Amino acid sequence: MKFLLFATTILITPLTAAPVPLLRTAATVNGKMISTREVQQQLAPTIGMLMAKYPRRGEKFKKALTEAHKEVLDQLIEHKLVLSNLEEKKLQIPEYIVKQEVERFIRINFKGSQEEFRNYLKASSMTRREFERSQQEKILVQSFKREQFKDVAPATDAEIRKRFGERAADLRDRTKDRITFRKIYIPAIDKDNPVATQEEQLTLAEKLAVQVKGGADFSSIAKSHSSGAFADKGGLWEDTLRSDLEIGFADILFDTSEGTIVGPLKDRLGFTIVKVVKITQGALPTFDTEMRERMRTEVEIEKRSGRYDEWIKMLKRTAIIRRNA
Repeated sequence: MKFLLFATTILITPLTAAPVPLLRTAATVNGKMISTREVQQQLAPTIGMLMAKYPRRGEKFKKALTEAHKEVLDQLIEHKLVLSNLEEKKLQIPEYIVKQEVERFIRINFKGSQEEFRNYLKASSMTRREFERSQQEKILVQSFKREQFKDVAPATDAEIRKRFGERAADLRDRTKDRITFRKIYIPAIDKDNPVATQEEQLTLAEKLAVQVKGGADFSSIAKSHSSGAFADKGGLWEDTLRSDLEIGFADILFDTSEGTIVGPLKDRLGFTIVKVVKITQGALPTFDTEMRERMRTEVEIEKRSGRYDEWIKMLKRTAIIRRNA
């Protein structure tokens, strides 16, 4: 039995769970099933973000969800193609590497809290073993990709420096990102008006969003209508760390340009309208020896990806792929 020992970086995105339907077949690849549950588990982070961004689940929500669903299913089909091919080679990832990656996932996303990780698994309708198996497959595919297509031209100094210039902002210390914004918060259940329905509260939030986007003074509207913190200060949140905000909420705000108003966004308790005032990003990484090596690796992975994509196309031409969802 051969082993691939190259642990690779897994892109990790914290999830907001969505309801998981009964087990059905989303697609088959050479007779191997991709379940609707697998698709929904992979879709969870996107669904959470879209539900917050589009409270009424309108056409924009449906279009974005359809696109995300297709992308996830395409990725799963690709993984099944590769895994089917690797079965013949009897390649595996040692269990200790999988355990290390799972612990890294918990450390990065939940600050090492096993309890929060268990809650995440429960919300995603996923057992720990299922999660470990999914990570094992990801590592296996990435490791095979690195090994199979390793004979590419070495990265040049110019390519390495260009890559760093393109990636530096993404690799900054995001825990040090800060933002100043104004916020109007409308609770789904108004304790001062308990007969108001959630639909009426959303309608109110939408009305206020139209007003401030149309030029009404945000501070005045916040003082009059917001139930959130700092409402008496016009809803002003000054110099707030990204890490002090909920993950999904923070991602939306930090992806928004200064001066832009977004919302209403939906969370578990109500609806939020935000005007981004100022964003200060964390410090950029230093282009030291370690970073240079990382950029060299990324450049060469990108070069290998071209060959990998051609190989996947070849596999697809001879594979039997059926999509049911």
